[in-house]
This record gives sequence, C-alpha cells and structure tokens, in this order.
Amino acid sequence: MALSHAALAVGGESSKNEGVVHGYVIDAATKKPVAGVVVSASSSKGGPSKEVATDAAGYFKIKQLPAGDLSIQFDKKGYRNLKKEQVSLKEGMILKMNVDILSDRNGEVVDDLEHPVLRLIESI
Repeated sequence: MALSHAALAVGGESSKNEGVVHGYVIDAATKKPVAGVVVSASSSKGGPSKEVATDAAGYFKIKQLPAGDLSIQFDKKGYRNLKKEQVSLKEGMILKMNVDILSDRNGEVVDDLEHPVLRLIESI
C-alpha cells in the first residue's frame, strides 16, 4: 500500500479556518481508480466522524475538518482496509492524499458493482 500526501495552507476557502482532505484512491495492482471507497475522517479530540465515497475517478473530498490530529480510513468490500493515524491538519490547511489500496482477493478481478453502503453523517 502506498500513501502520498502534500499540504497547502490556504486562507479564506474553508469557513472558520477548517481544513480539507482530498485525493484519489487507486487499485495498487491495476493502477485504475477505485469508485465507491468509503473514506472517513475522525478527530483525536472526539466528535462526529465525516464520511464520503470516492467517485468514478476515485476522487474524494472531505470538507470542514477541525485542526489537529486526524485518523483517515479507507474501506471497500473486496479491498484491504487502510487506516492512516496521526494525520496532522492545521487551521485552513488543504491536504492532498493519494492512496493505493490492495485487493483482498489474490489475482481475482474485483467486481466494481460491490459498493459499501454510504453512511451520511451531518453535524448539527
């Protein structure tokens, strides 16, 4: 599994200096985008987690994240779960994460029609 990330601090784009995490999820073997991956971010300070799913291009974007240490998790049926701990996000930061995930199946083609249920969590 490979993980690359770059950070850019930009003022004014996010409200209350909240951060953004975005990027692409790619199949490590085929190098093709993986749609339907549930990407969740939770703060070490507690509070609700935020979840999104990757689109057809494997792209995800999680907005309005609090500054501090985050845990970012990538889940999809047929793939190994990936969790990145201690992801440091500063106020107003935009963090790009490109992730390669490995199939659970040895040499089998993963059926792209198997999507996990997307749970939408909204803060009040």
